[in-house]
Amino acid sequence: MVVPVFLPHSGCTERCIYCHQGYITDAGHADIKARVDAAFAGRTAPCEVGLFGGNIFGIEPAVLEMIFSFFEPYRDLIKNFRLSTKPVPLRDETIALFKQNRVALVELGIPTFNDAILSSLNRAHRGEDLFRAYDRLRKEGFSLGLQFMVGLPGERSADIDEIVRNMVALKPAYIRIYPLIVLKNTPLYSLYESGRFVPADFDDVLDRACHIYVNAVRNGIGVANVGLTDNELVRDMVAGGFYHPAYGFLVQSRIFMNAVEDRLKQFECPAEVTVTIHKNDVPLFIGHKKQNLAKLAAKGITARWDPSGSERGKFTVMSGGKAVNGTASIS
Repeated sequence: MVVPVFLPHSGCTERCIYCHQGYITDAGHADIKARVDAAFAGRTAPCEVGLFGGNIFGIEPAVLEMIFSFFEPYRDLIKNFRLSTKPVPLRDETIALFKQNRVALVELGIPTFNDAILSSLNRAHRGEDLFRAYDRLRKEGFSLGLQFMVGLPGERSADIDEIVRNMVALKPAYIRIYPLIVLKNTPLYSLYESGRFVPADFDDVLDRACHIYVNAVRNGIGVANVGLTDNELVRDMVAGGFYHPAYGFLVQSRIFMNAVEDRLKQFECPAEVTVTIHKNDVPLFIGHKKQNLAKLAAKGITARWDPSGSERGKFTVMSGGKAVNGTASIS
């Protein structure tokens, strides 16, 4: 169980052009201690604490020490802390405070490794800053996660390939993948409204997320989540970009169908196929609003499924007495 405590804009000297964190966290600027007390009101079971929002590395050490002190009355309930942050600024005092307060895991946000795009996003750091922070934190004994984004202005397939290469080399405990969302009253919204930012095709960006996801799974890297949940933003603030309430499902479903279609290449123009799958994979096979079945039908293939499979992600395609096994990298 992770108890989230949001620190909106704390430590942020610059505002990323897509950020409207007051809406994302829905925390406003209420007193941090009051938020901590509210989070632990009536709580009796041990838990992790997640410090999210803002840039925790950017918080002055004295202020960060004060924030940790607000948790002192609840120390017996807190197993450890986890937090998310930009990779800068990296200070010895901050790392010492992490150790003193049982921070176990640090998620580093790196939307892209393309320095030109990072600059256009007003991130105030470069790709090399991520490598420096990652190496230092790993040597200090922290578990590490990484957060990536897809659909950024100026993004190319080569940028996604660079994310994959660096992800595999760094091998974090897990990753998160966020599609870019244009929120009202942000600098990105102004660019969007004026036509200076034109989002890429939704399906193309979905493929980029799939590419990162598949390579994470194939290399033993966990995928904590894909997309923003309704708890993380207010839908009325969404003006454009790649928001979908079931974005993670769209990614997994496309990955599953891509794997099935790859196996179908071993059949010669099948008119009917039956796919044996795990019962929990049936929705992924069918697709959002039956999109996967429609895609096969457009190719002249009538697809049926047999939910008797024994393992998630594993499937068998059968047609005309021939059976071909396959695996979808979905978990």
